[in-house]
Amino acid sequence: MPLTERRRCALLVAAAAIAAGATTVAVAQTAPTGDATPPSAPEQSAPATSAGPKAPPGMVPYDHPVVRNGKVILWHGAWRDGSRSKNRDRSAKDKDQSAAVPGPPMPSPNGFALLADPSDACAARLAGDFVAAMQTAGADGRIVAGGVSAAALGAAVDGDSADLAIAPLDALVADPQASATWRERAPYIVKLGGEPIEIIAARDVADLRQLAGREVGFGVANSADATSAAILFNRLGVAPRPAYEPLADALNDLAAGRLAAVVAIDGRCAPALAQFGADKRFHELAVAWTPAMRATYAPARLTAKERPNLIDASERVETVASARALIALDAAPGSSRAQSAAALTKTFFDGFDRLLAPDRDNAWREVNLAAEAPWPRLRAAQEWLDAARPASDASLQSFRAAARGAASADGGPAAADSDRLYDSLMQWRGAGQ
Repeated sequence: MPLTERRRCALLVAAAAIAAGATTVAVAQTAPTGDATPPSAPEQSAPATSAGPKAPPGMVPYDHPVVRNGKVILWHGAWRDGSRSKNRDRSAKDKDQSAAVPGPPMPSPNGFALLADPSDACAARLAGDFVAAMQTAGADGRIVAGGVSAAALGAAVDGDSADLAIAPLDALVADPQASATWRERAPYIVKLGGEPIEIIAARDVADLRQLAGREVGFGVANSADATSAAILFNRLGVAPRPAYEPLADALNDLAAGRLAAVVAIDGRCAPALAQFGADKRFHELAVAWTPAMRATYAPARLTAKERPNLIDASERVETVASARALIALDAAPGSSRAQSAAALTKTFFDGFDRLLAPDRDNAWREVNLAAEAPWPRLRAAQEWLDAARPASDASLQSFRAAARGAASADGGPAAADSDRLYDSLMQWRGAGQ
């Protein structure tokens, strides 16, 4: 007799209830992507109890009969209940956890790269001091090793490889034609202290002119030493044959007779030079300073105190000092780089006392922030100096005039100049007390 629709539904419900109490049931392993039963789902036997079958770990019972492929599915993953809200909760929790775990550091908005010559030990030391002091003030800096010749600095400007550089001033001003294209793009921030140029030769070489046509160690190619050595010999009208190698190797070649002389500008920071010449076979050659060198060099003097192996106790060797400068690369007036350099300059000038600590290089104590150089100064640096400049002091102006007059004298300051400078200095100091 045909089943009515109501009887057919009743039979289906009864069949589902009987199947739910059976001793053998099929348990579907639900996948995270749905509640469909995989074709290979294993069967699991569970004893019938008055409390009903125990749910497998991570599974909960359906609240209505579910029949799939002829089998009654009793369980489903717990994730299905309120899946959307739970997924939202989990997503929020994951977001909170990810926020709690520190990610990779973001680039500092006031970070900078400082170009320094790795073969110039003194410049490398100054660069390390500068970066450490700036980091203490919150500016994240790093040192970039590279050449500092005019060509190398031009390449750094064009290649955007650094923001600042420590470079010898003579490399900037020696060849105006070579540096004209980036003169305004690399203004200086501060003039740093100078290092004496030392020329070491065998004792049978008594004069620099004897080095003409002979092989002389200039330092590493494109280094500060090599640049200044080439410029100095060119100004003196002497043309040796340059040999490019590190200072320690050049001194070994000098001792072996393969070189006639060696030029060193970072000698104060070079242990190899401090230990050289104990056999007294070598000495320091004199370099005469003239007013024509004023733009690039300052007069200097070496004694046995600095070089006991190369200078006799009663001897004084006159030479010249090559100054360095801290310059801003690609910082033409009005450019975005000029703005960044302005912020770094303020941090540097405001915290300059950090560089006077006992653990910093002594050369920082000789730095005059207002010292002038024959090169354009960064506008922000000049504005900071103008704002910090004290009111005019008549005694100081008198001392400055005496100092400038002595410096401009032919052949350099004389004994009378020294006395006059000393008297002017005492008057200035007395007026300030």
